[in-house]
Amino acid sequence: MNTVFSGIQPSGLVHLGNLLGAINNWAKLSNEDSKNYFCIVDLHSLTAMPNKSDLKSSIKDTLKVLLASGINLENSVIYVQSTLKEHAYLSWILSNFCQVGELQRMTQFKEKASSFGTHSGLLTYPILMAADILIHKANEVPVGDDQTQHLELTRNIAERFNNNYGEIFPIPEKTSGKYGTRLMSLRHPENKMSKSSDDINGTIYFNDSKDVIIKKFKSSVTDSSNSISYDVKSKPGISNLIEIYSSIKNLEIKKTEEKFNDYQYGEFKVEVAETVISYLEPINDKFNNLGDKEVDEIIRNNLELARKSAQLTISEVENALGIN
Repeated sequence: MNTVFSGIQPSGLVHLGNLLGAINNWAKLSNEDSKNYFCIVDLHSLTAMPNKSDLKSSIKDTLKVLLASGINLENSVIYVQSTLKEHAYLSWILSNFCQVGELQRMTQFKEKASSFGTHSGLLTYPILMAADILIHKANEVPVGDDQTQHLELTRNIAERFNNNYGEIFPIPEKTSGKYGTRLMSLRHPENKMSKSSDDINGTIYFNDSKDVIIKKFKSSVTDSSNSISYDVKSKPGISNLIEIYSSIKNLEIKKTEEKFNDYQYGEFKVEVAETVISYLEPINDKFNNLGDKEVDEIIRNNLELARKSAQLTISEVENALGIN
């Protein structure tokens, strides 16, 4: 049986890109023959120096969205990273198997350093991500293309540890959904859909009203050709809408193109908007019906399962290193 790990940052409201790019795939994986650990990686979000109350609210809302998204809890564990101290402990150990030059070459470090400065949290972020994956001995990691470089580093760290101390860690492989792994902004289709308030009109949040969703799609940026065809380079806006529809309906891109061959852009935008509304409605209904006591009990039980798994790994690592 495969062990799967994936995480999501609680840095603002969950949006359609999170749902179709990650959480929807998690729900599908949770109904397959695998053991799954889905983590709210709040320690990672500290690199952006978040507001305390905003972070607490985002953690709670993200937890509830995960629980409302259809993830099968029979073989899946959902928990918050900071509540399992083994993540940070293993991160320190693994830092000894990573070179500073490797961290400095990370594309995301270079990009984020211009916005947040070159503090060490941004630099060592990939080592904590490696610990997240390896703490449960995951051999399958569903991530988007923007995290591929970090996963490669995780593989290198695991191999170096194993070469020195025996076969403790599996070498994790990347998996991803067929479509929707990197949804783009409706207003700026050259950029990824973001939780940032700077792109509020280009992002579909999980709790947007029906009217707001339709308005956002109607104002989405496309092009002047009025041809519903998939071409990311010359038609990024309409290609993004095709991906959204294909991802929700589980259709091949080609099938979506054929289905809407005779549609005008305005008609297609409304059709995609209504499809998104139908997709989000049951998630919102369950989210709103989840009581605090129910959520607390689920998370308490899930954390205990995550802790048992993490402690077994730490025990093996300490034995291998001779530090227990």
